[in-house]
Amino acid sequence: MAIGPQTWAVLPHTPIEVLAPNLWRVEGTLSAVNKRVMTLVRLGDGRVIIHNAIAVDEPSMAQIDAWGEAAAILVPNRFHRRDARIMQNRYPKARVYAPSGALAAASKATTCAGTYAAVPKDPTVSVRELDGIGGREGVLLVRSPEGVSAVFCDTVLNLPKLSGLIGMMLHPTGTLSVPRPTSLLFAKDRKALRADLEKIAAEDGLVRVIPGHGAVVESGAASRLREAAARL
Repeated sequence: MAIGPQTWAVLPHTPIEVLAPNLWRVEGTLSAVNKRVMTLVRLGDGRVIIHNAIAVDEPSMAQIDAWGEAAAILVPNRFHRRDARIMQNRYPKARVYAPSGALAAASKATTCAGTYAAVPKDPTVSVRELDGIGGREGVLLVRSPEGVSAVFCDTVLNLPKLSGLIGMMLHPTGTLSVPRPTSLLFAKDRKALRADLEKIAAEDGLVRVIPGHGAVVESGAASRLREAAARL
C-alpha cells in the first residue's frame, strides 16, 4: 500500500522563514493540533538538503528552486515520511536518506539511497544519528555566520502547554522537552541520549534549536537544551 500522497498535494503552511543565509524553515499543518516542520539547509556549494519534506505551494517551491539544487531529502524517522515520495518525484536527482533504524520504514514510502552516514556534508553542515535511541532519529548541526543551529525531529519538541490526553502523552509541554514517547518507548539508553543532548548543548556557538514540532528556540538555546536533557 502506498504511503502518503502520490501526486503533489499541498496542505496549509507558513511562508518560508529565513533563519540564516544557509538555513530556511517552513511549518506545515496536518490538523488543528498537528503541525510539522521542514528545514532546508544550503551547503557551501549551493546544493540543498531537505529535512522532513513538506509539499509547499508553487511560489515557495520557486524560492527553493532559485536557492539551490536539491541534493538530499532526509526522512527523519519512520513517522515523518508522508511527502518523501512526492518530493523525490519533484527532484529526481536528489537522493533520499534516513537514520539506520528508520531506513526500512522510509523505504516503504520511497526509494532510499542510504543512511545518515552517506548524507552530503561540508564544514558548515553535519548530519548524524543520535545516541541512545537505536538509530531511530538524528540531528543536523548547521553552522551559519551567527552560530550553530541544531535541527531535530520528534526527539526534542517545543510545544505550547497542552491539556487532556495529548498533553499527558507528550508531557512535559510548554517548554523545550524530550516527549514521553521518546523517553519511555524509543530511548534504548536514556543515559546515552541525555549525554548526547548535553554534548549538542555544549557545541561552541549554539544559538538555535529547531524542533520537529513547535517554535524555534533562539533565546538561551544551550541552557534550554541542557534543561530538556536533565528532565529525561
